[in-house]
Amino acid sequence: MKGTTLAISTSLDELAAYVEAFTARRGFDDIAATLGLIPHAADGTSISLRMPLQDALAQANGMYSAAALFGAADITGTFLAMQAYAESEQFPLAVQSNQNYLSNSKAEYAVAAARVLRGGGRVAVVEVSVADADGRLLMHATFTYVLSGRALGR
Repeated sequence: MKGTTLAISTSLDELAAYVEAFTARRGFDDIAATLGLIPHAADGTSISLRMPLQDALAQANGMYSAAALFGAADITGTFLAMQAYAESEQFPLAVQSNQNYLSNSKAEYAVAAARVLRGGGRVAVVEVSVADADGRLLMHATFTYVLSGRALGR
């Protein structure tokens, strides 16, 4: 995003504080809590969230379900877009997504890492890769988010 300074967390501590503040402001548990997502890393250009493998998130064979991988990818992309566009006080709503499921795993956790591919005044395109604890790529996704004036809550 040429000429724009993004407010993306530069450290794990910053990301954890951001996620905690957002969760408190939202006021109820959502899918991020269901998936067990926790901050994993941040470097000023990308963020990542970690998801533990739990029975509720697994297929019958004990590997991650596609729905869980999609959820981790979308929520990580949403948190990144929220930070990148924090100054606009808009909430990113996914309007298009593309996923490629490349492998699967029974690893202890998976990490969804997101970065902004392209941004503008009302639209952001975010790329998310989900890898297992051993670094094996499980999924690659892109999301197009439209920035909306939508308020938090039900």
